[in-house]
Amino acid sequence: MRILIVDVNFDYKNPMYRQFYTALFDCMEVDFFGPGYVSRECLEKGIDYFMTEHGAYDAVLLGNYFVYSSNEKGARYNAYHVHRHTLPYYNVNDAYQCCRKIYEDLIKLDHIIKVFLYYEDMWSVPVGDRDICHRLLEHGFYILSWPIEYMENWPAKSRNKNSTRSNYAYEIARKYSDCYIPIPLHAIGYHEIFVRNFYDRDYEWCIPGNRMKKYYPEREKAHEMIQKGKRRVWKDDPYQLLSVETIHRKHIEWYKFHNNFEKFLSVITGKNDYIASQPQMRYIAACREHYLESMRASRIVYAESGIVDVFVRKYFEACACGAVLTAKRVPGMREMGFLHDQNCIIVEKYEEIKNIDHKYSTKRLEKIAKAGQKLILDKHMFAHRAKILRSTLESIMQGRYKGAYWKDGDYFIKF
Repeated sequence: MRILIVDVNFDYKNPMYRQFYTALFDCMEVDFFGPGYVSRECLEKGIDYFMTEHGAYDAVLLGNYFVYSSNEKGARYNAYHVHRHTLPYYNVNDAYQCCRKIYEDLIKLDHIIKVFLYYEDMWSVPVGDRDICHRLLEHGFYILSWPIEYMENWPAKSRNKNSTRSNYAYEIARKYSDCYIPIPLHAIGYHEIFVRNFYDRDYEWCIPGNRMKKYYPEREKAHEMIQKGKRRVWKDDPYQLLSVETIHRKHIEWYKFHNNFEKFLSVITGKNDYIASQPQMRYIAACREHYLESMRASRIVYAESGIVDVFVRKYFEACACGAVLTAKRVPGMREMGFLHDQNCIIVEKYEEIKNIDHKYSTKRLEKIAKAGQKLILDKHMFAHRAKILRSTLESIMQGRYKGAYWKDGDYFIKF
């Protein structure tokens, strides 16, 4: 099977996008097209020319950041949210000047399977993104995104402290189930698996992730509560430092860019100074490793998603590192194979973690940790995601695909 990925070439502090793409190499023949993947000359010739030159493809996978770069959401949004929000390996001017035509040509493309990869926050899909999804569905695209099992049917728009929720993702997944591919990017690469004697771990607890009280009010409270119990708790929070520094930098550059918008539009070639200041890749890589080490060094990891109560990748990462996942209950846990007292410990509120290491013996915790890691190795590696995508594309090619669902960590295609 041959597929063409159309996207801008970028990386993110969470490496799931790049890991998902590279995992496809093991079971498909993969080519890339877009800014940072091919030359400016190739972009200007267009997607039709590229596909003619490189032979027939069975499917095209269109990344949502490419769609944003096509000016579908405005040039300012593209420059800030895509180019500034990620680690780009492409020239923003190439994206601004070439992506729109490529996007429109893809919409017109027939006689090939077209899939739109949409992986923004499922709990706050804005109206603009919903409209993009509807337009692509009307033009024969499938949507590859979060499983409906992850979602709740919230009111059309409800306010939750510092976030605006919408149920647009739920509505799309339900209404267009025959054209919806529920494969999450929550998965693990083999380099993230860590094996170590459970008894030799230096810390009893770790509470990873950003601790901004506005969005994650319970993490700092949980940390303080565990410390008061005189447990050994991993103290560093590299993502907090990363977030503070990058957000500060983003704000400075955003205002500089905003005030010089006309200058941005006048730049035809070369580097754009107004959106060129990027976090160094070395720093991001060090932050990732530090973040993983916090879980590798700890017996128990408390993971939660803040004020929105949805599945986060930390649930998978904690198990992959050989720690006991202790997590807030969120939709989709059972469907993805996470079972209380078997391969993780599920709590309803953070105060319940206080007595966990008194309630469970170290031997019992080790058994849960091993079962959690086995769940990841058996069902939630990026290699698994790649294989089920291939199976899904094959069923679409055969005209048999009627949707898919998750049960006990396994993916089932409806025929």
